[in-house]
Amino acid sequence: MSDDAIPLPRAIRTRLEEIRGPVDREVLSPHLERDAVFLVAPGVDLIECGVAIAMDDVEAVRGWIERGQLRRPSMAERRQWANEPGRRWESVVVQPFVLIQG
Repeated sequence: MSDDAIPLPRAIRTRLEEIRGPVDREVLSPHLERDAVFLVAPGVDLIECGVAIAMDDVEAVRGWIERGQLRRPSMAERRQWANEPGRRWESVVVQPFVLIQG
């Protein structure tokens, strides 16, 4: 590795910042069907959460889950979203998951 190599966490952060963007219910639908969507609470940095998941940072991820700051959407939320056609979320993809916020 050369001296100017980018550390992996920073490279992941940069990539997630590049792909971060709005997503609507229609695009989320197949990911909801395979139960791969996670809601990130407003107080949690979406990119930081994505980096932690990509880096398999078990402690950080466990902490967000235990505090209810990272979770799968409930069936009630999913039904509600179906009635909100213009609704959009900020999102990043951390294969095989889609993280949404908003």
